[in-house]
Amino acid sequence: MKYDVELLRQENYKPTFWSGGMATELTTYPLNSDYASKNFLWRLGVAKIDILESTFSNLPKVSRKFMVIEGQITLDHEDRYRKLLNPFEQDNFMGDWKTKTYGKASVFNLMTRENYNGELLHLNINPNKQFKFEYRAPLNKDLSAICFYTVNGSFNCTINDKVFETNKNDLLLINCINSRCTHEFMLSNTTSEITNIIVSIIYRNSVY
Repeated sequence: MKYDVELLRQENYKPTFWSGGMATELTTYPLNSDYASKNFLWRLGVAKIDILESTFSNLPKVSRKFMVIEGQITLDHEDRYRKLLNPFEQDNFMGDWKTKTYGKASVFNLMTRENYNGELLHLNINPNKQFKFEYRAPLNKDLSAICFYTVNGSFNCTINDKVFETNKNDLLLINCINSRCTHEFMLSNTTSEITNIIVSIIYRNSVY
């Protein structure tokens, strides 16, 4: 099947600063939405937390998926639970929870609103190896996008008979049209190092 594919490079991103360090907006949906206006339905971003203790912004009606890329951090959700996260471990929580972090780390964020939701997966591909990624959306979910963020290393992927070559910090954004089929992508690591990838799967909850 044909896909609407976009390869976003690091120079395309929007860096911003917050009280805990620097954040980078990778992409938002719909087009021309942004974090500051809170008019996005879903958003992908990375952030570097440079201070030992920080407090997250209050984001009502926003669901958050949060995965550590580098370092170690403890999330403290007031009156709920505390969770220690090592690299490629994650937590899911609501944006209006009172949340503090302890420790320094680089993190990956998926934010969703309204009837959108999603999940984060971690893949690693050994040097000079391939990985076949497959995904089929459950019946009650309409698949919106599958995104591959290259944490380190690089990989190639052929989509619509075109080869996309990703490098560190690149985002391969695949907009999906048909949610009822199995989506398959062959990811090839042609380097001499392990490539780590965070996969974001975003979907819309169907109403029947």
